[in-house]
Amino acid sequence: MQKCFFLVSLLLSTVVCFGQKPVAQLPLTYIDTTFNLPSGVTWAAHTNSDLSNALKSSLPGDIIILDAGATYSGNFTLPVKSNPNNRWIYIVSSALASLPAPGTRVGVADAVNMPKIVATGVTAPLTLPPGANHYRLAGLEIYSASTQGCNLTAIPPVNCFSYQLVNAASTPGKPLVDSITVDRCYIHGSPTQDVQHAISANASNFAVVDSYISDIHQSTNDSQTIAAWWTPGPIKIVNNFLSATSEDVLFGGAGGLTNPWVPSDIEIRNNHFYKPLIWAQVGVTIPPKNQWVVKNNLELKSAQRVLVDSNILENVWVSGQTGFSIALTPRTNSSGLLAVVDDITISNNILLNVSSGFNALEYDDSCLPANGCTDPGEERRVIIYNNLIELGNTTQPGYTNGYNWGGLIFKGMQDMVVQHNTVVPPPNLGKCGTTWYFNATPPWTEPYSATHNVWILDNVGCREINGLRGWVGQFPYVITDYMSDPAPLNPRFTGNVFYAPPGDRVYSLPPYNYTSTVPFTYVNPGQGNYQLLSPNWTATSDGKIAGVDDSMLP
Repeated sequence: MQKCFFLVSLLLSTVVCFGQKPVAQLPLTYIDTTFNLPSGVTWAAHTNSDLSNALKSSLPGDIIILDAGATYSGNFTLPVKSNPNNRWIYIVSSALASLPAPGTRVGVADAVNMPKIVATGVTAPLTLPPGANHYRLAGLEIYSASTQGCNLTAIPPVNCFSYQLVNAASTPGKPLVDSITVDRCYIHGSPTQDVQHAISANASNFAVVDSYISDIHQSTNDSQTIAAWWTPGPIKIVNNFLSATSEDVLFGGAGGLTNPWVPSDIEIRNNHFYKPLIWAQVGVTIPPKNQWVVKNNLELKSAQRVLVDSNILENVWVSGQTGFSIALTPRTNSSGLLAVVDDITISNNILLNVSSGFNALEYDDSCLPANGCTDPGEERRVIIYNNLIELGNTTQPGYTNGYNWGGLIFKGMQDMVVQHNTVVPPPNLGKCGTTWYFNATPPWTEPYSATHNVWILDNVGCREINGLRGWVGQFPYVITDYMSDPAPLNPRFTGNVFYAPPGDRVYSLPPYNYTSTVPFTYVNPGQGNYQLLSPNWTATSDGKIAGVDDSMLP
């Protein structure tokens, strides 16, 4: 966590210098997932009935041990128990000592040392009812063998399906599920087995650590490895492999207009978000007759105080949406009238082989009074700092009609900092569509600013900034239209280096920004090190070389 606090220190010190730079509040609470095996009664569960009995009869502080390699079929409920001292029940593999130690991610090959908990229908194999608390799942393989809804000979094929694999089933008017940790588990679908959510994390104090979650897809609904909407948080997602079609991870997007919760205090660190390129085929995720849809690696529709740090987010293409890896899109219409996307820190991540980087929407443009939605929400205090965005080769399936943008900043965006990021163009093009695109839509009213208090600092861009009004510097009014509020502009737009490929004009920029007609050179791009070597641009807001600091990346 040291570099996160360093980031906050950096941002705070900059506020003193300029006086207006937004600072995103970090999570107020971080979940402690230290492995501490309880000392209570040990229950050896060798069969389905043994497991059911152990779940029913165990007390907080006990351990339930399942046989590695054994299969436990059915739908098991982790019951509510009186637990005034907040003691844990651990459900673990008998071969836990043969699995990687806590803090080390498991992989598919580790399944040989895991018991198998298998759903036989659409209901989750593991359900946590309202009020269930203090359960830790360690070293388990969890999947579905449902036979519901299958028609594998149809075009496109219709898979068998289940709704969830681990379901924290908090519901309105009942106590929240609380204090649940999924630790070193292998949770998955299959090419012929659809799963809507691998984990529904609708609970407080829910953690997923060191786990491998893959092959999550669904033909009739969006699908996610981890989704949460009915929760106040905190949530911890650290050191996992996460692979789903629609969104690898999603917060918000459900719960209805009266949802009382905004998912809060969310830690997302050191994960590998991944969509297999084998899914990027016509009939699979690419129209016509596609079976599934791809959307984003990470989407926040309702969330606050979120830290997204030191992750790899790999492979996103045009399918159900336009190919952005990270989507920040407040949606009160679906997430509740309290929904916001506030205090978001996205730092030190690698966005690898993505069609576009991020988009940031200031409010819910689908909030309609006719639907009962009376508050469109907001997005405020977003920090996008020291991220490497590598845009994908546009000859790949699904990438041919992408925008190829580093980021999209919508009209109305407020209190945002985009600093020390590097956007690398598609390798087959040598240029991108734009580094940052401002969606500054007409009608124009002078003086005009599409955004308020947006800071673009010290970035290395694959092309000059533009939007519907034109390229920055193309006409005197363009930069005013995009980000002139508040004055003066220069402290908020400085230290950037852009590339103007052959055929592009070099437009006049505010002082301490530079446009090069010569392609950049980097320290070691063959090894993924895109720290800027030339031009050696240090006329930045902090005196550091423009662009990403490779030493801070995962």
